[in-house]
Amino acid sequence: MLEARAFEPEYLRKLDRLVLGIKRARTVRAGQRALGRVQGLGIEPENYKEYAPGDDLRFLDWNAFARLDELMLRTYRADRQVEVTSLIDASASMGLPERDDKLGLALAIGASLAYIGMADNDAVRIGAFAMHRGSMKLEATPFHRRRESYLNFKSFVTSVRASGETRLGAAVDELLLQRRPAGTVVVISDFLVNEGDLEDALKRLVGARHDVKVIHVMGEQESTASYPPGLYRIRDAETGEVRETALDATTVAAIRRKVEKIAARIREVCTAHAITYAQAFGAGNLESFMERELPLLGIVR
Repeated sequence: MLEARAFEPEYLRKLDRLVLGIKRARTVRAGQRALGRVQGLGIEPENYKEYAPGDDLRFLDWNAFARLDELMLRTYRADRQVEVTSLIDASASMGLPERDDKLGLALAIGASLAYIGMADNDAVRIGAFAMHRGSMKLEATPFHRRRESYLNFKSFVTSVRASGETRLGAAVDELLLQRRPAGTVVVISDFLVNEGDLEDALKRLVGARHDVKVIHVMGEQESTASYPPGLYRIRDAETGEVRETALDATTVAAIRRKVEKIAARIREVCTAHAITYAQAFGAGNLESFMERELPLLGIVR
């Protein structure tokens, strides 16, 4: 399965030159707009500010006081670490068509983003979600920061199986109940969900001040409808509904239009809420997606 590719040394060497394009925490003082400037934190001195009652006296610059006869404090540029969560849809639809290995693609992308995030010692984790017997099952790894611990993700990633229903809103509920600090959440799914559920879930992630990124995965056979013509009995993997259909040129064209419509709607929702949207269609495109598409979209750089 494709998820194992994310732990191969040759593949990881290709990821080594990529960095997550994520928003760092901001510190804003009254009357100022500052990005990453924090009194007394970090190691890179950046500027000075006039002393005000209540400021930490440990950061007074006595050399400046001797020269200027004014109390000045040093400020520093701080690289703030953030929490990064790869949130992966593991519902039944992600396992079909089996030859597409759609779930393997999603897991490989999620693990790859975790590896890239570790380059900056960000706290990263991987989660998988699906509904089972009416309740949301969201499982996630612990947070890890250092590249040396990346292989700790392998047992989780290679054990995830597709089953259950997709309920993105319920997964977001479970995530937000954990009350983690605002960070980056990368949602990876085929998004075969109700439109209202999709938009509501993404809005709540943004409302919780997370930097949200969406990666839309589909299989090559699924997205192009490249099935042999003929009569098919189709069963919905999540609801169990069965119906029969004839697959011909007209049906294939209709399926492709449907895929385009779904993708356009997801992109529209993401654009409305300033969320980065990316398409990963086809498991064979994993490496080109990571190395070419994501940098163009600003998810990695």
